[in-house]
Amino acid sequence: MSKLTVQLSGYFDNNFGDDYIMKVIANSLPEINFVVDGREKVNSVLCEEPNVFIQNNIANLKYPKLVVTGCGFMINSKTALYSELVYLLKGKSPGDYCLGCNIEPLDSFVKRWLIRRKLNKFKLIACRDKKSLWWLRKFVAKPKKEYLPDILFGLPDSWLPGKKDGNNLGISLMHRKGDTEDCKYYKDMADIADFWIERTGHGVVLMAFNSGSEDDIYSCKCVKKLMKYPEKTKIVVHKSGGEIFEAYSECAKIIGARFHSAVLAFKMGLPFFPIVYRDKTKNLIDDLEYPVCGCKIDEVDVAAVCTFLFEEQTSFHLEEDIFACADKYAHLFRRCL
Repeated sequence: MSKLTVQLSGYFDNNFGDDYIMKVIANSLPEINFVVDGREKVNSVLCEEPNVFIQNNIANLKYPKLVVTGCGFMINSKTALYSELVYLLKGKSPGDYCLGCNIEPLDSFVKRWLIRRKLNKFKLIACRDKKSLWWLRKFVAKPKKEYLPDILFGLPDSWLPGKKDGNNLGISLMHRKGDTEDCKYYKDMADIADFWIERTGHGVVLMAFNSGSEDDIYSCKCVKKLMKYPEKTKIVVHKSGGEIFEAYSECAKIIGARFHSAVLAFKMGLPFFPIVYRDKTKNLIDDLEYPVCGCKIDEVDVAAVCTFLFEEQTSFHLEEDIFACADKYAHLFRRCL
């Protein structure tokens, strides 16, 4: 019997989190062949899975469509609002099934209406935080709705390097449109990095989780330029060779603005200080009952972060069941096909 073929869709922008949640799902469903539209910029980490294929001219083929995405449903600019209106007028469907999403706040009736219409075209939506599940149950009638922890908790242990008892400080940075080279956020991160180096003599790893159009590499270069000890600092960029995993294995603690910098820290058992950019990170912390609430990206409390770096950490352990979430997503998807 030939394998079922499913079109795999998501956010293709050399983003560590999105690349790996798609890879984890493909890996957990080996009985399915996944095809990806050849027009997408697909990172090679996804193509390493033997059941993933790049295919051109698939728009008119009748494959079931699986969307694996994180922040796939938000309207945070006039451009995004215009795009959603065009999408509606063209009568497009986003897909048949959606795994791993969250719903960001929608601050007007029009925005909620547009996203509700889009979401109601799915048969299944499995979201990654409980607040999003509450919103879906309140506003979206048609699809089956489920909550499961983020897909990246299901990373196979074999993909991760062995623990090296690292002594570096890892900082995941985020490039936001409008941030200047010497904005407060970058200055705060540079001050924290210098403090670590002065107190410990050990190094700092600045990490770019997105090396595509969001360009976290720019942020890393800005922070390094602002530091007193750039020679004790290296920049690690997500490409296709497990660079971020290796960097984490060399770290004692992580400070992170990227959502999946938090998930990976929890997965690898590293103390983590959240720099909260969007509600998705706050919701993750709430769902896990993590004792460090962190601070907002525009209101970084440098003293609080420095205290965190050298205080004895509160014992925090995830339930073992959370690491089986990839299998749960796969099981849920199989049942709905």
